[in-house]
Amino acid sequence: MTASAGTEMTVVWTRGNGCSELASLLSEGVPDRITGDLVGQCIHHRADLLVSRRFPGSFDLVSVAVPLDFIPENVKRVVSAVAGGPHSFLAADTASRLGRGLGVESEMLSAIRPGDDPRESEDLLDHIGLSVPEMGGRVVEVEGISELVETLDEGTLVVFGAPGGSWLQRSMFGPGARLRSKAPAGAIMVRSAPDRVFRWMGEPVFVSPLRLADDTLRLHEENVLAVADEGMLIGLVRRDRLEGAGDSPVGSLMEEALSAKVDETIAEAMVLEPKFGRDPIPVTDHEEHLVGGLSLPVA
Repeated sequence: MTASAGTEMTVVWTRGNGCSELASLLSEGVPDRITGDLVGQCIHHRADLLVSRRFPGSFDLVSVAVPLDFIPENVKRVVSAVAGGPHSFLAADTASRLGRGLGVESEMLSAIRPGDDPRESEDLLDHIGLSVPEMGGRVVEVEGISELVETLDEGTLVVFGAPGGSWLQRSMFGPGARLRSKAPAGAIMVRSAPDRVFRWMGEPVFVSPLRLADDTLRLHEENVLAVADEGMLIGLVRRDRLEGAGDSPVGSLMEEALSAKVDETIAEAMVLEPKFGRDPIPVTDHEEHLVGGLSLPVA
């Protein structure tokens, strides 16, 4: 997923046809163009979405949107093709944002083969529609891409997920090129990425190893607190160790450091929740610099 539907989204973009225009429409503010190290730049900007001229290999740090022959001034309508795959929520949210940004109608479309039971697709549209209530949705029966193209009005911009398990998604490639060429406004392909720590972390909460126990108790309410020296995470200190320790320095009371890595998924960071409870989990880069604090749950 990316930022929650309807919320502000931090978008970065790379050089490529339509990338600047698409990024500007999806971002509430001015999106930043990035070059060089995609991982480092996305973490630095705490990006929700990367707009790129192509999918950057196995990169899955943030969600990605790729414009295909995207011509904003030709767009009269935006359709999101949803098929129950991992990218359908992102496709619908992207279509919704583009509809608002361009001032045109947006709609979800779920395609089934003739004779298939439409109830699963209808349930899917209802489920995704909870996140994008301003969008309508409909199920269409089609034999293939050519017939699907015929259901689209001129000037329709199509947003769809990267190929997955759905026959519709897979058919967007090869013969599916007809769909992109027939849509005068082009198409947008999206790929969703798991939520990662850097997108949700706050400022780091920590104490110096030289701070006295009593002073720490007076200044901090946390039960588990990061201990950092010159920007490096060096340990943890628990409130029950500080109580009654008087003028003892924190460094003499601390235990081994634990942290979530800045580029880990939220699911990976969740294993530390029992150790920290409501207190922020220290977040470090891969050199153990303390860069943030993560409070769970994040959403």
